Amino acid sequence: MDIYLNEERPEPMSSQNTDLNDKPAGRPFVGIHFKCCNIYKRVYKNRVGDAYEGACPRCFKKVKLPIGSGGTSNRFFEAE
Repeated sequence: MDIYLNEERPEPMSSQNTDLNDKPAGRPFVGIHFKCCNIYKRVYKNRVGDAYEGACPRCFKKVKLPIGSGGTSNRFFEAE
């Protein structure tokens, strides 16, 4: 049970901005299917911001996807 003093209740959620076009403020990532171990994982942009870097969580095979002009807009990849 919620108790409010002096009728100070929070506003209902319907009054908050729920624009579906707003992008979430999370870290940029791409999805990688590691075929070596048949595992899907997100790989995040490195600190420098010039590549997406990560590793298979099971066998630790490393992947690096450089970011640059002439690249692709794909968000999902497979690693052998």
